[in-house]
Amino acid sequence: MIIPFDLQTQAIASDGRKCIFSTVYVDIIEILTSPEEALIDPEMQGTIDMIAEGGSFSGDGVDEFLLDALKELQAWEFVQEVNDKDYTYWVLSPKGLLLKAEIK
Repeated sequence: MIIPFDLQTQAIASDGRKCIFSTVYVDIIEILTSPEEALIDPEMQGTIDMIAEGGSFSGDGVDEFLLDALKELQAWEFVQEVNDKDYTYWVLSPKGLLLKAEIK
């Protein structure tokens, strides 16, 4: 599978050590679940609040940041947006489920 984003990124800590951590895309993929699971268990429905909490994302503009990342993942066909009558949530597409299996 061709993945259009880096699974990990590097940063240099203030003490000069290199740190490797996953990107926001990987964090989102690991948090989300299949449409079937989301339908059975509403707590598994990937609302922006649930994704922010599950990935420990916080701060001003976090909703816009996560929405931008979700839109990119949607453009790459890894996630799907589900519009319920009351709210919107996100789930993994079949391609996203394959990616989640590969990164674990």
